[in-house]
Amino acid sequence: MVLLCPFTMKHKKILLVFLFFIFLFSGFSFRDKEEKKTFFGFDTWIEVELPQDSALLLPRISSLVTHLDQLWNRFSPRSMVFKINHSSFPLSVDEDTFRILEEAQKGGEETQGFFNILIAPLLDLWGFPGQPSIPGKEEIEETVDKIGKSKLHLEKESKRVFIEGEGQIDLGGIAKGYLIDEIVSLLQKERVSQALINAGGEIFALGKEIKAGVRHPREEKLLGYIIIKDEAVSTSGDYYRFFEEEGVRYHHILNPFTGYPGRDFWSVTVVSKKATLADILSTVIMAGGREALVVVEKNFPEIKILAVEEGGNVYLSPSMEKVFFTE
Repeated sequence: MVLLCPFTMKHKKILLVFLFFIFLFSGFSFRDKEEKKTFFGFDTWIEVELPQDSALLLPRISSLVTHLDQLWNRFSPRSMVFKINHSSFPLSVDEDTFRILEEAQKGGEETQGFFNILIAPLLDLWGFPGQPSIPGKEEIEETVDKIGKSKLHLEKESKRVFIEGEGQIDLGGIAKGYLIDEIVSLLQKERVSQALINAGGEIFALGKEIKAGVRHPREEKLLGYIIIKDEAVSTSGDYYRFFEEEGVRYHHILNPFTGYPGRDFWSVTVVSKKATLADILSTVIMAGGREALVVVEKNFPEIKILAVEEGGNVYLSPSMEKVFFTE
């Protein structure tokens, strides 16, 4: 059983225990037949498990993780995202950056704006991921207005990108999913029959049925587990990056329309054939709450959804009911 829970460098000791349980319950055998390796990128640990005869692909996967991480780290002046954010004219970009921006733009359209990668100024206003605090109401309203008036322009033939307005790109709600899909694509091209990929709690099981455990967002236990095969599972929750003030928890998954953290759910888990989409939609529902959930269920009827409501009640979409078990 794979436990869905994100980790950063601060949680290295916990990670070792976490990975032990991943491999103990995932249904893979680790004695002689498989090879596994852990990489660090996108501010999280990325674990890849392959059949031993495919282990030669691990250096290529490592290079892919490093390459994409360097491209999209918005805090690094050398990254493509930083250059786009601080450019006053259209920039030509690489194929991967253009593709992820296309996916993000499409996700924004299909979720009626609940997914908005131009949200970086709002994250900075709240102080995420550094030392967060509650901004003033007027500051939030002004920043939301600026983001709402901003637009991402993509010129497909020239691969040029330009931001109109004061919004800036943050790929935190899509990058891990895109990375996983790229790893899966590489493995499929190389005819790898089975693999398990875990990028900070976002998981893809290739060619193998596994049980993915869903953690309780408030207690040290599991809510249950989801059975997946050739699918991705993504969980967004208020227990990863957050702070509390006067008994209220404030997390980093912000609603682009209100400027405040989503309030309706403690955590949201989504199952999809594509990790990019699972990443987007778990973020969208967590940020936008019940209003966003209605939009997602209307536009993505095939998606499986589990949402832990504020107070602890668990909502399951009809398709999720078929694959979620508590025993």
